[in-house]
Amino acid sequence: MSEYAKRNLALFLPRKNKRHIVVIGLIAVLLGGAGIFAYQKWTSPQSAASVMRVETVKRGNVTETVFASGTVQASKRVSLSAASSSAVIKSIHVKIGDRVKAGQVLAELDDSEARVQVKNAEANLLSAKAHLAEVTKPRTAAEINALQAKVNQAKAALDAAQSGFDTKKADYDLEKAKANLQNAQKTYNTQSALYSQGIISKSEFDQAKSSLDQAQLEYNSAVLARSQTQAKSRSDLEQARAAYETAVADLQEAKAGPDPSAVQSAQAAVAQAEAQWQQQVKALQDVTLKAPMEGVIVQINGNVGESPSNPFIVMDNSDSGNLEVLAQISESDIGKVKAGLPATFTTTSYADQTFAGKVKLVYPEATTDSGVTTYQVLLSVDNKDGLLKTGMTVNARIEVGTHENVLYVPAAALKTQNGKDGVYLASAKGEAGATRTGSAESGRSAPRFRFQPVTIGYFSSDRVEITSGLQEGDQVVLTFENTASSGSSSRPNGMGGFPGFGGMGGPGGGFGGGMRGNR
Repeated sequence: MSEYAKRNLALFLPRKNKRHIVVIGLIAVLLGGAGIFAYQKWTSPQSAASVMRVETVKRGNVTETVFASGTVQASKRVSLSAASSSAVIKSIHVKIGDRVKAGQVLAELDDSEARVQVKNAEANLLSAKAHLAEVTKPRTAAEINALQAKVNQAKAALDAAQSGFDTKKADYDLEKAKANLQNAQKTYNTQSALYSQGIISKSEFDQAKSSLDQAQLEYNSAVLARSQTQAKSRSDLEQARAAYETAVADLQEAKAGPDPSAVQSAQAAVAQAEAQWQQQVKALQDVTLKAPMEGVIVQINGNVGESPSNPFIVMDNSDSGNLEVLAQISESDIGKVKAGLPATFTTTSYADQTFAGKVKLVYPEATTDSGVTTYQVLLSVDNKDGLLKTGMTVNARIEVGTHENVLYVPAAALKTQNGKDGVYLASAKGEAGATRTGSAESGRSAPRFRFQPVTIGYFSSDRVEITSGLQEGDQVVLTFENTASSGSSSRPNGMGGFPGFGGMGGPGGGFGGGMRGNR
C-alpha cells in the first residue's frame, strides 16, 4: 500500500487501532493483487486489452485559464436624494422597474419654501449690485462744482473761527466791567469816609454801596462770559477745521474717481449675493428630480404627502448591454490576471448560454476569510440580450494566454507520483523499465507502460502543455475501463488502478497517483 493510501486510511481510524489496521490493509492488498493477477491470467485476451485506453501526444494550442465565481452588478448606480429633509413629496412620475431617459422627470417635491428663499436671495443681490453701481459711478461737472462750493464755504467758516472776534469782544467786555468795578470801589471808599464823618447822609452812602455791588456782579458776569466764549471759539474752530478737511477730501475723491477699496468691497458683496442666489435657484430646481442618465428605477423610498427617505430614488443601468461582475480570485492565481484579459461567463440560470467579457480592474487590496486570501477583480460582461440580472452568481473563465503549436496531453492523463508531475507512458515491447499488463492474444504481447515525469506549462480545463519529458506521437494512458463483465463501466480517473500495479494505482502512486486539479 502506498504512503498516500496509508495516510488517508489512518484519518478514519482510532489511533490505538492504526497499527493493526495497517497490517490488515497490507494483507488485503496482497490478496487483491493476487486476485487481479488471476483475473488477468484467466481473462480472454480481448477483455484484457480493452481495459486500457491510451491517447497520443499531439501538438496544438493550449490556453491557460483562471476560474472564479462572482456576482453580476450594474456598472453605474445613482442615488437621488431630496435637497431638503423637510420637503414633502408632491408627485411621483415613475415606478420601480421603469426604464427612463436622461433628463426625464422622476418626482416633484413641494417648492413653496424654496421659492421664498429664491426671492430673498434676489433682493439681496439687487441691493449689492446697486451699491456697487453707486461706488463705481463717476462724478459729473455739476457735482464737482457743488463740492468745490462746500470747500469754499467751509474755508470761510474756518477763517471766521480762526479770527477770534467773539473772544476779543468778550475780553473787551471783561475789561470794561473791571474798570467799572474799580470806579465803583473808589466811589464807595470815598462815600464811606464822608459818611463816617457825618458829611453825607446814609442814603448817599447806601447808593454808593449798591453801585459797587452792581459793578461786582457785572464783572463776574464778564469773567464767565469770557470763559464760555473762549471754549466755544475753540470748539467752533475744531468743527470748522474738520468740516473744511472733509469738504476738501470729498472734492479730491470726486476728482480722483471711484475708490478702489470701496469698489473691491462692493464687488465682493455682489459675488457673495450672487452665489447665494444661485444656491437657492439650484435648491428650487432640485425639488424636481430628474434622471441623470438612462437606466432603470430600482428603488423608490417614499410616497406622495410624505417626506422622502435618503436616498429617495435609486436607478442603475442594469438593463444596458454592459454589466459588471465582481469576482474573487485566489492568491495563487491573482498574479496571472491583468486588466484587458478576455473572459467568458456561465450561470446556472442559462445552462446553455455563454457570455463574453474582459477584466476591467484588479483591486490591489486582499481580503482574508477563514484563513483564505482572495482578491477582488472587476470584469465587464456583454448582456446585449438582457438575460443577465444584477445579483446573479456567475462562473468566470479568464483566459491568461495561449501557447501555440506546443505538445500537450489530455488533462486526465496527468498524474502525480512521489510529488512529481507525470503521465503513464505506453512503452514499446521490451523497453527497459516498462511494466507488462494484460495477456497475449494471437501470439501478440500486451502493451507495457511506465510512469514518465514531465514538465508542464500552460494548463487548461481539458489539456496540459508538456514542455519536457514527452515527444510528439508518444502514447499516454488516459483511463482504464473494465469491459469483461456484461455492460460497460468505468472507474474514476486515478482510482481504478493500472493492471499489474497492485490494484491501488501503481508503485508509489497512491490510489493511482490522482488526477491533478486546477493549478
